[in-house]
Amino acid sequence: MFNVRWLKFFLLSFALVAFSGGVFAGQVKYKGWVDSNGAELYLEVFGHSSTKPLILFLHGGPGDVELGLVPFQVTVGRALEEKYLVAYLHQRGAGKSLGAAEDTLTIKNNIQDVHNVISFLKKHYKKDKVTLIGHSWGGGLAALYASEHPETLEGLVFISSFQDAQRQATTSLEATLQWVEKEGNQLAIQELQKYQESPSEHYLLLSKWASRANGGIANGVDIPGFLVAEKIDEVSPGWRERRGSLADKMNVELQVMNVNGGIDNLQIPALFVVGENDSITTPLQVKADYKRYKGSKCFSVLKDSHHLPFMDATERLEKAILVFLESGECISAM
Repeated sequence: MFNVRWLKFFLLSFALVAFSGGVFAGQVKYKGWVDSNGAELYLEVFGHSSTKPLILFLHGGPGDVELGLVPFQVTVGRALEEKYLVAYLHQRGAGKSLGAAEDTLTIKNNIQDVHNVISFLKKHYKKDKVTLIGHSWGGGLAALYASEHPETLEGLVFISSFQDAQRQATTSLEATLQWVEKEGNQLAIQELQKYQESPSEHYLLLSKWASRANGGIANGVDIPGFLVAEKIDEVSPGWRERRGSLADKMNVELQVMNVNGGIDNLQIPALFVVGENDSITTPLQVKADYKRYKGSKCFSVLKDSHHLPFMDATERLEKAILVFLESGECISAM
């Protein structure tokens, strides 16, 4: 006989579960906004169980949701979601976290944003600590956050990231000039000379040629095809302009960003991973950050990879991260 009371109980239980963050039948599918001192930050969380260890991914840029967060999320992120609860934050002023006042687009506010989001995640999913994974600028942000709130973290993963912006620019210029001179590219030589005369004014010239050196940031990946497949232009019209605008607004701060050894003496297990051909954040610079770190650590170089290893070395990056997170062991070269 049909049990009406049972049906009512089932429907009520389903509604409560759906409302509490998208957890049903073991699955976690949360999409929503977190208030951070007046800024509405967009956050997604995916995984097979809310009981799994928690990871928060910080994209590069600043503002690189479309070519930083999304490609990580649909490649390495999906593999991590099989064993972990993975959160993806659209940083202040980027992706779906729009509307932040221009004068609030600061490094200090980004650090506080990470703290507020981690506090939300810890409370919502009943966690004591989280692991931070940061790519490029996101790795620098992770290091800055860790220097202030190490008690909230159980692991750090730095992907093609930097802790000293001026040292990053210096090593990037050196690697790019080596490639440019080898190629005999006169236009690049002229523009990089212009950059050296006024780095703060012409920083985009270094970015332009570093992104093309040593196989290029695309490195054989069909990025236009990826943008079409993920419907990036349809979902986020005008994203290129917004990304450039955000970088411009934060440029002065970014050029002198320096963790100043703030994490060197931490004991949080840390993985430093970089593409062998990365001319933006070079292996030389990442290795220097790794050597200074006093805690348990791993250093991994991905062969034939550039600045977006989640696109051109997906399986190897995934393996390096999983082995590190699960056992603390290192895969030095892949």
